Amino acid sequence: MACEVKTFAEIRDFKKVQEYFGLGHDENWLNAINYAMSPTGDLIALAQGEKLAFLTTCWNSHGSANTYALTWCGELEDLQIVTSLLCIPLKQNRGESAEWSCVAVGLVSGMVVFYSDSGVKLFSQCFQEDPVLGIKLESPQLNTEADSLMYVVYGNCMCFIKGQDIFFMLADCRHNLQRGALPTSDVMPFQKYKFNRERETIINDAAVISNQHPRSYDHIVDQSIAFGYFAKMNSTPARSSQVIVAGAEPYLGFFQAEEGYKTASLGEVAKDVLGMAYKNLLGGFLRRGPEQPPSPTEASAASQPTKEAPMRTRCGLYDGKRDGLTLAIAPGGHLAAVTDNLDRVMLVDTMQQLILRVWKGYRDAQCAFVPVKEKSVRGIKTQHRKALFLVIYAPRLGCLDIWALQNGPKVAAFTVCKSGQLSYCNHKPLGSNNSGSSRKSAAINYCLFLDPTDASLKTVQIPFHYALSETNSQTSRDIHMLRRLRNQLRSVALDNGLKEKEELLTLSQLAAELQTLEVRQQCLEMLLKNKKLQPQVFQCILNAFAGREQSNLPGSKEFLQQIENYKRLTDFYISLTNSQQPNNVDTFVEHLELSDSDLVIINQLVLLLNDDREKQTPREVTFQLPKHDAEDFVEYLSIFNIDTPNSLILNMERADKFGSVSNGLFRDFLSTGLCFEDFKKWAAEACMPSKALLTLVISFWLQKPFKYENCDEVVADMSRIAVMVRSICEFAGEHINDYPYNGISPWWQEVRELLLESKQFSGLLVAIVCKTVALELWRNKREGSCDESSQNEEEERWERISHEEAQWGLLIGKLEDVSVLGAILGTSMECREPSGPPMPYELPDCSLKSIVNGGKGIVTELTAKWLISSRLNPNKLLEVITESELTEENAKAKQEIKKDASEIHVETESLEEEGDGEEPPAMATEAIEPLEPLLVKLTLLRAHFPFSLESGTLLSVMSWHYMVHWSKHLSSLEFMRAAMCCLAEIKESDWALKHGMCCLLWNATLKFPLQSASKLMHKVGRLPVDKMCQQDMDMSASHVPEFLELCLEFLDHFSSSLEHEKRELRFEQALSEGPLPLQFLALQQHHGMPHLLRLQYELCSVLHFIAFFQLKVPKPMTTFFDAMANKALLADINKELPYALPSPDEVLQQHRTDFLCRVVAATMDLIREDLEHLYILDHVYYMAKICALADSWELDKLPILRRQVVELYAFGYDAEAQVLLQDISEDEELGRLLLEIAGRRLNLYAESSQTTFLKIASVGQHLLQYLDNLKECVSEESIQIAATRPDEIDVIALGKLLTHAYKCLSRRDSKHLPILGQMYDACRLLQE
Repeated sequence: MACEVKTFAEIRDFKKVQEYFGLGHDENWLNAINYAMSPTGDLIALAQGEKLAFLTTCWNSHGSANTYALTWCGELEDLQIVTSLLCIPLKQNRGESAEWSCVAVGLVSGMVVFYSDSGVKLFSQCFQEDPVLGIKLESPQLNTEADSLMYVVYGNCMCFIKGQDIFFMLADCRHNLQRGALPTSDVMPFQKYKFNRERETIINDAAVISNQHPRSYDHIVDQSIAFGYFAKMNSTPARSSQVIVAGAEPYLGFFQAEEGYKTASLGEVAKDVLGMAYKNLLGGFLRRGPEQPPSPTEASAASQPTKEAPMRTRCGLYDGKRDGLTLAIAPGGHLAAVTDNLDRVMLVDTMQQLILRVWKGYRDAQCAFVPVKEKSVRGIKTQHRKALFLVIYAPRLGCLDIWALQNGPKVAAFTVCKSGQLSYCNHKPLGSNNSGSSRKSAAINYCLFLDPTDASLKTVQIPFHYALSETNSQTSRDIHMLRRLRNQLRSVALDNGLKEKEELLTLSQLAAELQTLEVRQQCLEMLLKNKKLQPQVFQCILNAFAGREQSNLPGSKEFLQQIENYKRLTDFYISLTNSQQPNNVDTFVEHLELSDSDLVIINQLVLLLNDDREKQTPREVTFQLPKHDAEDFVEYLSIFNIDTPNSLILNMERADKFGSVSNGLFRDFLSTGLCFEDFKKWAAEACMPSKALLTLVISFWLQKPFKYENCDEVVADMSRIAVMVRSICEFAGEHINDYPYNGISPWWQEVRELLLESKQFSGLLVAIVCKTVALELWRNKREGSCDESSQNEEEERWERISHEEAQWGLLIGKLEDVSVLGAILGTSMECREPSGPPMPYELPDCSLKSIVNGGKGIVTELTAKWLISSRLNPNKLLEVITESELTEENAKAKQEIKKDASEIHVETESLEEEGDGEEPPAMATEAIEPLEPLLVKLTLLRAHFPFSLESGTLLSVMSWHYMVHWSKHLSSLEFMRAAMCCLAEIKESDWALKHGMCCLLWNATLKFPLQSASKLMHKVGRLPVDKMCQQDMDMSASHVPEFLELCLEFLDHFSSSLEHEKRELRFEQALSEGPLPLQFLALQQHHGMPHLLRLQYELCSVLHFIAFFQLKVPKPMTTFFDAMANKALLADINKELPYALPSPDEVLQQHRTDFLCRVVAATMDLIREDLEHLYILDHVYYMAKICALADSWELDKLPILRRQVVELYAFGYDAEAQVLLQDISEDEELGRLLLEIAGRRLNLYAESSQTTFLKIASVGQHLLQYLDNLKECVSEESIQIAATRPDEIDVIALGKLLTHAYKCLSRRDSKHLPILGQMYDACRLLQE
């Protein structure tokens, strides 16, 4: 709370700079140099002679204090002597910190050189050819429009430069240097003011104390004194600067420097206008000419700004023996500290030109002003006052004195080294926004002490209350005490030793010294916000607050109540967390009696979770946690409302923190032992409500992870829960059983509502325990209150199941289903034979509340995502579901399926553990070997949720998720293929669901990508290049054919499910209404229109053929579809068209036929053969697609089949072509094409030898002419054969081909029959 001199920064290269200046052996070397520090603390400039050194802040890894390091050192270019320095931080924006800094260096020649903080010369200019005495910067006051003013002090004048001029000049120079441009040759504008040296005045130091418009009265007085009786006054005085000078004759002088222009008032302008008008009118009446305009030289001289102007002396203080040495101007310019040669320090009022105070005995003193604001703490009202202190450094005495201004006493004195320097900066960063309009400003370091003994910078910290009297400093004193307490809390380390007691005692004393209620309240809020608050620290401070007498101020009573409640909470927390079990207490806990059904449920859950834990064996690193986490204690305090006197209520808005808080609260208590008598005593002392205790205990067990190896460990832990719950019920009293028979207990109803939100599997265990304890307490009450003789065995047997017990049964049943669901879906597993693409799996929230309120489709949704992550083949899913399909819907069938599933699970585990032992029987092997572990778990899930996990619903939802994921990653077509597999496995009885899902998928995922593909391919007329596909379709060109093929498969599923039976959805009764299930939305969709589906199928087929076979078809959508069909392709697929589609004309049908014939020719490339086999299945597959499209277009398939036969003959597949000839009618066109193929084969065979050609030529002239025409006439419509060598031609096969051609041409008298006959004769000759 006292004044302090603290280390502000360390100077790393201090000795290095001293050696650089050549002053390594001089202890007082700082007196021989010039220095300047940036007010923002980022730069220190040192100079000695012609040498310069710059030190800037850098990061220090060893401490939190700032560190200065030498960044540049060098010498001046002209080797001139440095006489003064000034660090100027500059900022462009309204941020708090300066962007960069520059150093103004004054030389003995009068030159001022500007350097950047990296030592680069920016600009230089000579304002006066005299040594520079000082360079200073005067910053404007806040909330004023004045500009900054930089001034250079010479022996006989001062030069003023506007802040805006120098800022933009330096910024331009720096920018030019960064981009490598030449330095600027501009001259900085300035105004020079000369001193009035009447008595040989000597100037040692000067400073500007104000730069603004003077007040009107002061202006009138000044003008009257200066110019006497005939002085002229202006209503708006000119801007002037008040200058104070320290020196000799006078030793303290006050001057006024007026600017070279004056602002005319409105009255003066009106007066001049009237005078001019009067002169003009009177001159015209007396026949006088108007006044001649001034000459150009006079006008230019009048308009030229004044470069030099004298300063007018206002007043001066004369003393022949006294010389003023230095000046220090306070922030705001109202006060100044002047040192002289007679060891005096004078405090001067610069506005009134009065000496207010004189201090004696300070030889070679250095002065600095320190403004201090009254620091406010949030929640405490202060007046935001300001105080000003004067710091005087006497190097001869080695002391640093602090005086309160203006008439205050000495508040502190410090002993410092005698060779230091006191640095004072009262200017702010220079920038374009230095008008003070920004609310936030950079922190200014007004006073810094340069200590060469430890190479550090020190700052002086003065509390505000030193400027106040004793009656007004109580709140300020408490504020500083609170800050001291806060700093002490940061260094507290509780290590259970003597140091711990001392630190707690110190904290208690500091807290006890806080006097005002507001500060104590703020201290309490500060402690509650501290995340590292220790319980012992909080307890000692609360004891200090509680032991102090409270005032009668408003709010003191409520504050005392809060302190008492927090004290009870802290004592209860420390008692529980530091509890130790005494030796004489028996810690045996009786095992809880559970029913057989409960044991079956627990055993099943343990098996499931252990199985998952064995499969997941991640590498874990364990750490030894501290005994108590401080954050747990702070969260523990935050979950209670402490405003009610003598009562603690849980804050339900912080219910999400109950689990972590209860874990830290009860963990150590349950691990050390169970002494519930002490627990009841601590709870009673803390006034802890029983409901809050039960809520926290249940939250502790719900938060506890389910890690048990066997069922015995679970039962042992449940027994501990039962003992603790029973103790809390005994602590609560008999009112928990005060409810009518066959009614609902409010106490246990709140417990059931809490268990509804359990996310862990422990919720089921806690529910079983609470049910057992509740029924036990109810029976004990009845046995103690009812007469046994009045009850018979029949009544007891009839009254065992009450309404309360039924509620527990329903809750446990729901928790059982949800626990199994969470245990299975809580871990992702991959099947043995993965088939689908991998998808990311997020662990679901399987709490009972989220499942019940998630809607009727939540179970299907979560299970579908789990199956997708397992990459299970959909056909295996269908087989499991059909084999174990439920035929009865009663509870008995459900229990049997549960039992069978658990037995299969246990048998599977036992078989896996046997290893290479004895082989099981053949029947068992056949029954167990095909079982997939994932399918076993799915069967168990279906036992609990039979309706939600039917095959149709699961497969439809899986297809939806696959397609949605594909729509976000269009290039990943494996997801789309997986969706098609799911749709293909849906049973016929679920086709209604399949058709509705296809409607949803079409509108949500497939419609727009297919439209983009059709538009792009229609535009380019072929398969686009990769860049265009990536831009318009988000997939590469190589994926487009596969995408279109999958679209055809989807449309096939869509069309085939048009005819379906009605499908009704069924859900479990435990699932409540919520968001509509996806399968329900699918059934609500309108049926797709058959003609629209057919159109989409035709378009997709055309695009697939073009993309797959790399065909070039200009404008395919308008070539093969009319305008009405193109319009219908953009309509909704499940809405009826308002118009009928017209029948295609003959031209359109011919275009379609020609296109399919081209596709048939392209399919020949799919036929492959080796030495033994011919692979023709791909060709047959695409021919089926071609014929299907021809049927959809209602085309005549004869030209298509004819083209297939011809192409097969052309490629040399005569056997396959002969088979197809039996299925088509033989006509003349087919015969002509076959004859052409035979002629081309004969031409190729004739090239084998000259003898062969002569044999062919001997048959007849017509044959030779026909063969020559085939060689010459080669067009796109002509049929080309695949053979390229004569030895590939089989003459016998050629004869068979001619036989088939003759059958086609002989039905009509064709003109090609003579040629065919001669060709046949040629074949006979060649065969011979």
